Amino acid sequence: MKWLGAAAMLLLAGCASPERVWFADGQAHAHGTQGALQVRPIGGQPLLGDVRAEGGQLVFTPQFPLQTGQSYEAIFTDATGQMHRARHTLPITAPAPELLKIFPSGDAVPANHLKFYLHFSERMTRGTIFEHFRLIDLTTGKPVEEPFRETELWSNDGKRLTLWLHPGRQKTGVNLNVDLGPVLEPRRRYALEIAADWKSEAGVPLNAAGRKVFTTEPADRQQPAPNRWTVVPPTAGSRAPLVITFDEPLDHALLHNMLTVLDAQDESVAGAIKVTRLETQWRFKPQSPWPTGRYRVRIGPELEDLAGNNLLRRFEVNLEQPGELIFAGPRYLEFRPR
Repeated sequence: MKWLGAAAMLLLAGCASPERVWFADGQAHAHGTQGALQVRPIGGQPLLGDVRAEGGQLVFTPQFPLQTGQSYEAIFTDATGQMHRARHTLPITAPAPELLKIFPSGDAVPANHLKFYLHFSERMTRGTIFEHFRLIDLTTGKPVEEPFRETELWSNDGKRLTLWLHPGRQKTGVNLNVDLGPVLEPRRRYALEIAADWKSEAGVPLNAAGRKVFTTEPADRQQPAPNRWTVVPPTAGSRAPLVITFDEPLDHALLHNMLTVLDAQDESVAGAIKVTRLETQWRFKPQSPWPTGRYRVRIGPELEDLAGNNLLRRFEVNLEQPGELIFAGPRYLEFRPR
């Protein structure tokens, strides 16, 4: 038994050589023990591995396991110099990835909309993801040129992608906006398309192509206004949810970490968040029943609407004119269980 180099072969004296070679259980086998056996990826170099004589056969065991989805070729050269070949593709047993959701979930966005969130069932391959996306202007039937900020932003679990429309084109007066124009125009229909050939890290393509059709409304250049939100307090002694309804859709991801329920001692209340009604409603269900008393909801200043306006400032602000800056710290909404 010996680890071999690039040829990964063993020459042994023995019985006459049959003309068969095959793969089984991650190994290559050849009838006979006189000859040479090697394995390589199709079009690649021979693998390192261990070749041994066993039960009248040559058996090649690769130094590293064969990769799922990869095609390999086993070549057995018998004592007469005749070559026998077998090809094998290791089947992929991983599930096909699925595009679960695209946010915003509504079918209308402001013309200065900034980003989409794509949620997948599996971790997807990285590095060349933008070749799998197209933004189509359905009004003209043509793809929008260079619409994306080509930076990959993934969640920690690798299953949520933040897909940005290029901010330099969405902000008026910036060079790209002047040279190329905005990505989106108001009062038009668009389609975001995700190609079905995008593969998971396990090498399996999407189970289906993705497509989100949406319309554009006039640009939104106003900050979120908590004083226009509606708060429905829960019932004391119950685990009924606290419900906050917004006057516009807000950023889906930020709604999961920018709102915090505090008790009378300003301690965080443990519970589960659910965002509903096309990102216009936030529901918080506590782990334990609500005691009576005073509560408040802390609103993080970075909470954004779909156009990137937050409680600190509008997305479009003239930094050379400080008077246009509109700053705000955290906001609070008070309530008492009924």
